Amino acid sequence: MSRMTAGEKRLEQLTCKAFKAALHGKWNEVIQLYDQRGQTGWLDDVSPDVAGQLMKYDQWVMTRIQEVQALILQQLGETQDQRRKLANVKRQWVGPNPGQARHRLSI
Repeated sequence: MSRMTAGEKRLEQLTCKAFKAALHGKWNEVIQLYDQRGQTGWLDDVSPDVAGQLMKYDQWVMTRIQEVQALILQQLGETQDQRRKLANVKRQWVGPNPGQARHRLSI
């Protein structure tokens, strides 16, 4: 690899920090670091080697974001299922008139 410019070093530093933050689930930090990287204005002036390395990190972070989003959606679905089950139990327990709470579960 050829010698990196100061701008390339800064881009690599920000990208590596974002990668490490993503490893630890620090998503606000990831966003902040990518914002900083975007503001450097040096993305157009990187060598192909550095660009390739940055893209590897970027791809890993994007994949991790997609995995986390899928897990969150799964958790939300499970939570909704549990809420529905609890609402059904409540309806069976309370009955049609909430003022007359009584046990109506059939055993």
